[in-house]
Order: sequence, then structure tokens, then C-alpha cells
Amino acid sequence: MAQHKGRGSVIWQATMSLDGYIAAAGDDMSWVFQHIDPADPGAAAVPERLGAVIAGRRSFEVGRRDGMEVFDGAWEGSQFLLTNRPADGLPGALGVRAGNIELIIQEAITAARGRDVGIIGANVAQQCLEAGLIDEIVVHVAPVLLGNGVRFRGAEGMRELRLESAQTHENVVTLHYTLEKETS
Repeated sequence: MAQHKGRGSVIWQATMSLDGYIAAAGDDMSWVFQHIDPADPGAAAVPERLGAVIAGRRSFEVGRRDGMEVFDGAWEGSQFLLTNRPADGLPGALGVRAGNIELIIQEAITAARGRDVGIIGANVAQQCLEAGLIDEIVVHVAPVLLGNGVRFRGAEGMRELRLESAQTHENVVTLHYTLEKETS
């Protein structure tokens, strides 16, 4: 795992359809829960490591709309919401932030107290990838074809990844990668 001196890793964990979508049309996430089993060691490994999470506003709103909690309520830690919209009506315990993704990641790393930071949401993950802030990507490939929706995508330009592990649980394949750091 990509540990850093004095801090954990920044991890993007997502469930993806075989055709490359992490949400169906209309931001529908119901299909995920038909395929992800909390007893799956690959799905349970990341939440156990996290001390903080950063979610995008769109992911937060989808979760709130669908009555979902972070990792189905089985996780506790510092939560940050990255948004540029007004924070009226948001839970007080949620750290609402806007601005420089690098500063927000640093704040989450401090709040995680040596544990890992999880990224929730395609837009936040893309910002982190473009800034070179993601250390690990864990993808659960579900046996479903969605046809359209929100794509799993990275930053512009090619990035090298190293496969750390591949597991199967029922019909889901979990791929755990670390990102090769760019050298100047």
C-alpha cells in the first residue's frame, strides 16, 4: 500500500459497471447495492482504513436523496463536503469546503490522524487525479452493463498504475491499484 511518512494514503474507491459507469442515468446508484456485499473482504477493506472522507456535492446530494450514509453507516470519521454552492441546510458535523483541492486534501489528511483519506465522487476524484493527489484506486467491477450515466474516468494524460491485488467475491471483481508517482 502507498503509505507516506506520517500519513496514510488518499484512496478513491468506486463501484463500476463493466461498461465503465459509476452511476446510471439520473445518478441512479441502486444497482451498486445489488452487487456489493458488505461481507466482501475487498469492499470492506478500504472503509476500515479511513479516518476521513471527502465527498463531492453531487455525490452527497444523491446519497441524501436515496437515504444513503457513508459506507452504509458502518463508518465513523471526519467528513468533508467539497462544494461551490451555498451550504444552507447541510448537517453541522459536515465540514463544508470550497476552493483549492490540495488544501482540502491536506486538511482531511490532518483530520484523519495518520489513517487514510477516502474520496467519494467522480468530480472530486478527477480533481485529485489531475493534482497528483490520489495514491490508490480500488475499483469493484460489477457484472452489469448500464449503457450510460456517469463515467469512471481519470485525469488527462496517461498515468501508470501498479496492480496490488485482484479478488473476486460472487460476481464482483475488486481491483486494487497504486499510482506511480510522476517524477520531475
